[in-house]
Amino acid sequence: MQSTQPSWLQPAQPELELVLVRHGYTQWNQERRYVGRTDVPLAQGEAERLDKLRTQPPLTGEFCRVYCSDLRRCRETLTALIPNLEPKARYDARLLEMDFGAWEGCTYDQLKDNPLYRSWIDNPEAATPPGGEAWAQFAARVDDFWTELQQEAEASVVAETAYPADLSTEACSPEAALLKPNEHQNPVIFRVMLVTHGGVIRQLLAQIVEGVTFYTAAAPAPGEVTVLRLRRERGNWRMAEKEG
Repeated sequence: MQSTQPSWLQPAQPELELVLVRHGYTQWNQERRYVGRTDVPLAQGEAERLDKLRTQPPLTGEFCRVYCSDLRRCRETLTALIPNLEPKARYDARLLEMDFGAWEGCTYDQLKDNPLYRSWIDNPEAATPPGGEAWAQFAARVDDFWTELQQEAEASVVAETAYPADLSTEACSPEAALLKPNEHQNPVIFRVMLVTHGGVIRQLLAQIVEGVTFYTAAAPAPGEVTVLRLRRERGNWRMAEKEG
């Protein structure tokens, strides 16, 4: 028998939209220095540049979750782009940049003759910066974050699609994880913003985009926004669309 429900109440393939934002330029970025855990601020004038980007479509609308690295350059980026979300963000240490140890603040020219550095450039899994973070630790924490985010999205999607007629709760409030479905929004979308670092974004791309590795993933420029849209198919989140 054909369903008599309105089309906007009928089940639809849920989607997970990731808005990945790399923090804006710092002075060390501009000087092409390694900046990992060193808590440097945004460069002079960078907050004003980012403020002009806040009306871009990927940054408008509601977000169900906002995650941010706890380092100052990411906090300042989030404040410049979407000030009202800064106090609502979840600050997660798994989104910190890799710790470059003794190489923090150094340039390629300063390190290029160091044999350990050359080994690390060729194969970071086989070498670790002195006093820095091993590749296995970096990859494990980013992958752990992604696994947990998928589980959270899955649980929220299941809860939402199970009760599609309950439209009383404010969209994306802490009590309602998802934007509510309506005639203008179908399917249900779990929309998440991450404000983080270049290395973290590349590792996420390697986990999400088929055929992409950390080494082949395009490194986003500071302040750049990348949008990944995934669809839940047969229990897995698969790429539907990529923008940015």
